[in-house]
Amino acid sequence: MPRRYLAELVGTFAIVFAPVALAGSGSLRGADSSLMAAAWVSGLVVLAMIYALGHISAAHFNPAVTVAFAVAGRFPWRYVVPYTAAQAAGGITAAAVAALLFGPGHGAHVPAVPWPAAVGMEVCLTFILMLVVISVATDRRVNGAIPGVAVGFTVVLAVLIGGPATGGSMNPARSLGPALFAGGDALPSYPVYVVGPLVGAVLASLLYEALRGGHEHGQGAPNDLYQALESVERAAEGSVNRIP
Repeated sequence: MPRRYLAELVGTFAIVFAPVALAGSGSLRGADSSLMAAAWVSGLVVLAMIYALGHISAAHFNPAVTVAFAVAGRFPWRYVVPYTAAQAAGGITAAAVAALLFGPGHGAHVPAVPWPAAVGMEVCLTFILMLVVISVATDRRVNGAIPGVAVGFTVVLAVLIGGPATGGSMNPARSLGPALFAGGDALPSYPVYVVGPLVGAVLASLLYEALRGGHEHGQGAPNDLYQALESVERAAEGSVNRIP
């Protein structure tokens, strides 16, 4: 498991560092800090990290995704805390490195709308993202080459939609590190970026399990861990059944 935790840390570092560094370099000559640039950078780095590390850890890179996988029965609850801790560590490290390079305060999420609307926006955006994630990551009928492109382009779409209102986080680990270094309104606003993504991701995972159309189509995230745990449980049940 340590290599999976490290993959989650590194992947989350990348997906947080990229948009925060983009924001930090916005004042430099030739920089593009527009919403379009932020959306594409956020989506492309997710795409890249899924292809780079997805075969190791299933590329959660998001505590809301990890919890939603567990709720749907596609990831063991016993690994939720270490996965989310690794993701939080990656996000905080990325924000720290960006702060050293460009100064603190860049890339933080602060809602531009009232909190109820901000939470609602994050719920909707994360619902869309998680519906795509759980479909392409845990359904055996989906080609293995699809997840990176599907999830990456969904992130681009979601940031374009939600960027003006909330920043389009969809990820508690994405918002945590920048909030810690930015101060001001960013840290008090952080609950928006925990509650919204968690609710949206869990709702999407439960919906897709209802839509999947049969347990035979499902697999874990990561699948090899899911299969290994099933084998251990079957072996344990067999041992119990053999006891006279």
